[in-house]
Amino acid sequence: MTFRATFIGVDKHASSFISDLAGATRDATAMYSLFVDSMPALEAKLLINEEATTANIRQALNETLVAAEMDDVALFYFAGHGTEAHQLVPHDADVAAIDTSTIPMDELATNLADSKARVVIVILDCCFSGGATARVLADLPVPRSNLTTVADLQGKGRVIIAASKDDQPAYEWKGHGLFTHALLQTFINSAEGISIGQLMDDSAKRVRAITAQYGWEQTPIYFNLIEGGLNFPPLVPGPTFLRAFPETNNVKVSATISQLANFGLSLPLLEQWTNRFPNGLNELQLEAVNELRILDGKSAVIVAPTSSGKTFVGEMAAAKAITQGRKAVFLLPYRAIVGEKFDDFSDFYGTLLNQRVIRCTGDYTDDTTSFIKGKYDIALLTYEMFLNLSVGVPALLSKIGLIVLDEAQFITDTNRGITVELILTNLLTAREQGVDCQIVTLSAVIGSINYFNEWLDCQLLFTKKRPIPLIEGVLDRSGVFQYIDPTGQERAEQLLPAYRIVRRKDKPGSQDVIVPLVIDLVARQEQILIFRNQKGSTVGCSIYLANALGLPPANDALSKLVDSDPSSASSDLRKALVGGTAFHNSDLNRQERTVVEQTFRAINSPVRVLVATTTVAAGINTPASTVIIVENFFYGETRQSFTVAEYKNMAGRAGRLGLSEQGRSIMLAETPDERQRLFNRYVRGQPEPIRSSFEPEQTDTWILRLLSQVKEIPKDQIIRLLSRTYGGYLAGRQRLNWQDEIQTRLSIVLYQMEAYGFIEEELGMLRLSLLGKACGRSNLAFSTALKLVMLLKRISGGLTAETLMAHLQVLEEVGGYTPIAKKATKEGTWAVEVDRRYGRPVVQALQWGAKDAPDYNGRCKRAAILWVWINGHPIAQIESHYSVTPYAGNIGAGDVRGIADRTRLYLRAAYEIASIMLIPMPDEMAQDVDILLKQLETGLPKAALGLLSLPIRLNRGDYLRLYEANLLSTEAVLKASREALIQYLRPDQVDRLIELTSEEV
Repeated sequence: MTFRATFIGVDKHASSFISDLAGATRDATAMYSLFVDSMPALEAKLLINEEATTANIRQALNETLVAAEMDDVALFYFAGHGTEAHQLVPHDADVAAIDTSTIPMDELATNLADSKARVVIVILDCCFSGGATARVLADLPVPRSNLTTVADLQGKGRVIIAASKDDQPAYEWKGHGLFTHALLQTFINSAEGISIGQLMDDSAKRVRAITAQYGWEQTPIYFNLIEGGLNFPPLVPGPTFLRAFPETNNVKVSATISQLANFGLSLPLLEQWTNRFPNGLNELQLEAVNELRILDGKSAVIVAPTSSGKTFVGEMAAAKAITQGRKAVFLLPYRAIVGEKFDDFSDFYGTLLNQRVIRCTGDYTDDTTSFIKGKYDIALLTYEMFLNLSVGVPALLSKIGLIVLDEAQFITDTNRGITVELILTNLLTAREQGVDCQIVTLSAVIGSINYFNEWLDCQLLFTKKRPIPLIEGVLDRSGVFQYIDPTGQERAEQLLPAYRIVRRKDKPGSQDVIVPLVIDLVARQEQILIFRNQKGSTVGCSIYLANALGLPPANDALSKLVDSDPSSASSDLRKALVGGTAFHNSDLNRQERTVVEQTFRAINSPVRVLVATTTVAAGINTPASTVIIVENFFYGETRQSFTVAEYKNMAGRAGRLGLSEQGRSIMLAETPDERQRLFNRYVRGQPEPIRSSFEPEQTDTWILRLLSQVKEIPKDQIIRLLSRTYGGYLAGRQRLNWQDEIQTRLSIVLYQMEAYGFIEEELGMLRLSLLGKACGRSNLAFSTALKLVMLLKRISGGLTAETLMAHLQVLEEVGGYTPIAKKATKEGTWAVEVDRRYGRPVVQALQWGAKDAPDYNGRCKRAAILWVWINGHPIAQIESHYSVTPYAGNIGAGDVRGIADRTRLYLRAAYEIASIMLIPMPDEMAQDVDILLKQLETGLPKAALGLLSLPIRLNRGDYLRLYEANLLSTEAVLKASREALIQYLRPDQVDRLIELTSEEV
C-alpha cells in the first residue's frame, strides 16, 4: 500500500486581474510538512504559487488519483481561490479564458471516478461564493445549469472536505485559512490520532468559535462514504514543519545579522543586510528583536532620536512578514519621503531580492490596483492615501500582515493628526472584526508616551540614546556658545571672536553670524545643514555662503541638472552649486530635489552646506555633522514658535553615523538674554508629550470621518466611535464623565448632519447617507464639506471639470497659504482673468463667503494660476506673471505645484458630491475629471497626456517640447528618428527610449 498526497497552495497569480491571498501557501506548506514528518513512507508533492500551474496541477491529479493502485490511499489538498462556477484557480489562471485555465469540479470528479485507490481524501480550503475577504474569484460568468459542485464529488471510498458551504465564504485568519488553521490545531492536539468524524467535529467547533466572535458565517462540510470509517495516525510537527515554521519565541540574537536566520529570514537577504550594515545590529534594533519580539509578530511603539536605526526595525519586521506570505505596508507623511523610500526599497528589495515594491501617493504612476488586489510584497503610501483606500475598500486590510507607521508624532499635528489617528482607530476597529495585522509605529523623540502604547495595546521601546553623541546649544551675536556637552554638563565658550561678527547689510542680520561660523566649520571639514523658516531665506543664504566660502563647484551635481521647464529656483540652485552649497525647498522640482539630496548624502560630498526649510527635518535622509537653526518660529497665517519636539527633530539631524564622532546643533540668538531664554526653552526643555489632535469644537468632523468607517451603528452608541479614538481613550482616563460632557455637543452635531442630509436613521440605527459617505471620504472638515454642498447648490448653469476646479478655491483646505500682496492693486486684476478663462458665474462663485478683498483675490489668483498650469505655460512665465513684488505676493514654482496638488486632493471627492446632488454636468464628466487630475499633477495640456505612457519618465519641459513639436503620442515619438528627437530631448534620453523600444520588440 502507498499513501500518495499532493498539497497545493496559491497566494500569487500571474494575472494582474486576480487578487493575491495571504495564507494559502502557508496552509499547503503546513499540511505537507505535518504529513511528511509524521508519515515517512508518504509519497508527497508540494506545489505553491509559480509551481501550481494548470498543467502541473493536472499532472499532480493524475499522479495522485488516477495512477493510484487498489490498495493505495490518495490525498488531494488545495488552498487558494475558487470561482462561483466551482473551479479551482491555479497560479496561471487567465480571467479572459477562465474555463480553460482553471480546474473545474467536473474534471476533479472525472479524476476521482478514474481512481482505483482504496481511499481518496479531498480537502478544499477555498470557497465558491463570498465577498472581497473570502477565497473566491468573483465577478466572472457562471453557468446557469449543469454545474458540478463539491457535493457531486462524493462516492464510495471517498472523503470530501470543504472549508464552507457552497453559498458561504472561506475566510483567512491569522496567516492561514480559517478552516486549515482549525484542521492543523486539531491534528496537532490529537496525540493518539483521530477519526475523520472527530476531526471534522472538532475542527468545525473551532471554526464556529472564531466566526461567532466576529459575526462571520462559515460552516465546514464533509462527505464520508468509507466503510468502517477512516482514522488518521498521530500527526506531529517535526524537522520539515519546524524549518517552514521555526519556533522563535525563545530565540535571541547578537549583533551579528546572520543570526536572524533563526527567525526564518533568507540567507540572500541577510547577506545583503550584512553588506549594508557591516557593524551589525545596534542596541535599539537588538532590543526590538530580543525584547519586543517584533520578529514574532508583536506590535510595538518605538520612540527614538533621529538616525537611531528605527527604520531598519520596520524593515526587519517587514522581511519576516513577507517570509510568512504576508504583505508589509509603510505609511509616511509626505509624497517626497515616499518617493525617496520607494527608490531605495526598489533598488534594494526589488532589484537585489526580487520583491514587489509599489507606492501610492495619489500620482498617475501609482500602483493603486496592485495595492487593492494585494499584488505586492512592500507598499509605501502617504497617510491620506492609505486612509482613503482602507476606508473605501476595507477588505484590503485582510491582506496586510504588517503596517509600519513612520513619524508617528504627526498624530499631534493640528492638520495631519486626524488622519494618523483615524488610520490607527480603523486598525483597532478591524481587530475587533478579526483582521489583526502587526502594527509598528516609529516616532521621533517626544516628551512622554501619554498612554499611546496602551491605546494601541502595543509594547513600548522608548529611548533618548543616540548612536552619535550630540552637543546642543545657542550662539549669540557676541560669539558666545552656551551648550550642553554629551555628558549632560552645561558649558559656554567663545565659539566665534566677537570682532568677526560684523554687519554685512544696512541692518544687523543672521548673515553676520552665519558667514563666519560656516567658514570656520567648513575649514574643519564639517558638513553643515542650515534650517531656515522661509523659502526665500534658503535661497539667499545658500548663495551668499557660496560667494563667501570659495569652494570648488559641485560639478557632478551640476551635470545632473537638466534645463527642462526651469523655474527661478533652478537658476539659483546652479549659482549655489557653483560655490559648493545648495538649498532645498518646495520651489525645486522632483529631479532637482533628488540631485541635492543624493549629492549632500554622498561621502566626501562637494556640497559642504545645505540650506533647507524645515520639511527636511521630517524623514528626508540628509544628516550633517553640524546643524544650524537660524529662526525659532514658523511663518504662516500667524507666527508660531517651534515646539520643543520640532526643535529636537531639527537638532537631531546633526551627526553622520560612521562619519563623525559627534554631532552639534547651534541655534542662533541676538542677545545674551535671548540666548539664555532659547537655551532654557529648547536645549534644556523637554519635548511635548504625544497627544490627540481631537478638539471638542471639531466633534462634527470626527463623527463624520468615523461614521465613514462603519456601515451603521445604534444611535445610542454613537459615542463609542469617539471613545475608540486616542482622544477618546485619553478623555476616558482623565475624566469619568467625559462622555456626558460631550453628549450635548454630539446631539447638536447629529441634528445638523440629519438636517443637511448627511445621515439617515432607520429603526434606531444611524448611517451616513450617500452624500454623507462622499463627504466623509473627502478628507474635508465637516464645515468645509457643508460649505461645498451649499456652494454647489448655488450653481444654476452646470459644471465642467475645469469650473469645478475653480469653485474649489473657495474651500479653506484647498486655499492653504497663497502669497498675496494685500495693498497691491495688481492682485485685484486676477478676477478679470478668471472671467475670461472660466466665465462670469465662476467669478461670482469665488466672491461667495470671502472674508475680505485679499481672500477673494487669493481665490481668483489660484484659479487663474491653475488655468495656465494645466495648459502648459512654462513655470518661469507663471512665476513672473503672478508675482507682484519680490517679497509680498511672490509666486514660486512650489506655490504653483502646491495649489495644483491641494486642488487635486479634493477634486474627485467634489465631483462625487456634485454627482450625488444631481448638479448638471456633461455625460463624460467622470472621464474629464480623470484627465484633469493628470493635468493638475503634471502641468500638461490635455493633448499632451498621451506622452505619459512613454517607457521613460520625462520632466515637464521635455513633454512640453514634444507637445510643441506636435509629437503627441507614444507612437508618434517612437516613430520619429533619433536625429529628430535630439532636437527636443537629451541624447541619453533618446538612446534609452530606443533601447527600451528595441527590448519590447
